[in-house]
Amino acid sequence: MIAQPGDEERDLKIDVASTSRGSATAPGATRSRASGIWLTLAALSLVLLVGGAYLLKFAGPISGVPKTAKERASPAETGVSQTRKALTHEQLERMVTLALGQTQTEPTNASAWVMLAHSYEMLGKFSESAKAYTTLAQLLPKDAQVLADYADVLAVINGRSFKGEPNALLKRALSIDPKNAKALLLAGSARFEEQDYAQSISLLERARAALTDPALQQEIDLSIVQAKAAAGAASAASAPSALAAQAKTSSNTVGAGASAQVSGRVVLADALRAKAPAQATLFLYARPVDGSRMPVALLRKKISDLPLNFTLDDSMGMVPNVSLSKLSQVVVVARISARGDITPAPGDLEGVSAPVSVGAKNLKLEIAEVLK
Repeated sequence: MIAQPGDEERDLKIDVASTSRGSATAPGATRSRASGIWLTLAALSLVLLVGGAYLLKFAGPISGVPKTAKERASPAETGVSQTRKALTHEQLERMVTLALGQTQTEPTNASAWVMLAHSYEMLGKFSESAKAYTTLAQLLPKDAQVLADYADVLAVINGRSFKGEPNALLKRALSIDPKNAKALLLAGSARFEEQDYAQSISLLERARAALTDPALQQEIDLSIVQAKAAAGAASAASAPSALAAQAKTSSNTVGAGASAQVSGRVVLADALRAKAPAQATLFLYARPVDGSRMPVALLRKKISDLPLNFTLDDSMGMVPNVSLSKLSQVVVVARISARGDITPAPGDLEGVSAPVSVGAKNLKLEIAEVLK
């Protein structure tokens, strides 16, 4: 039977969710990603670390080896949303010491190797973590979660790229467990890296379906929106004439469709021009006034397109069954992201309108705020 942590071991419990979204000083916060979608999925992959479940179970004296993945709690059921105390650097180092000692006395103790691998990863020691995963993958070769975690670490070491061994590990993981949420997330990121946006979206949607936590699903929704925006930008670049014809057809539409738009002009405040990186991405979107903050129409542009005359309509919808024409009012947001990520981040430049009626024209929106 797997040992549970006692009272004195509870100090070592980790708030996986807060670590993944924490400040720059958090042990897991050093893992930046090359593309925007990586940044969102990196945080999610940390939330979905089975190490979260393992560390909760094995933070104290390590005993017992999980025989199959079914013996572990599902990542979505490990209480990710609950408030827990984040591990400090010193506590993680202590866990490394405990795990190292256990692996030396019991080389086949998979629980010890899991703690060692994830503790090193939280400390940002990815090379050491990868070595631990090498042994762990030999002990549990049919464990999809271990293979997904291993791929994650190798991708960081490989310059934040899934090419090569990380990709192979993810394929193995999904062949073992096609519903493994982390493997699906990372595979979606890998396909995004290869600009295979259709497959990326499919994998992300499967990851969303594998989870029950609404907060995690909303994070994945944002990644899906970004992948769809990238796919739309790629289509626009490869088929400008088709898009021009579509735009002409849309402009000639009358009736309800013509009124289900919000149009206007967005500009960048003079005081912020020096703070806007030349290669930054401009996201312009409409979202509901209340409730969900998911975009119902999204436009992706370059910062060089500013000032920009825009029109948002149902053709730019990103979420099934939710469209601009079904709302009476929306908020329009313009955000400049240096990371190319639709998820807000400190340093982004933003402008947000007051609630406006769907059908509004000549909206004037200024990007004048630096997100903290």
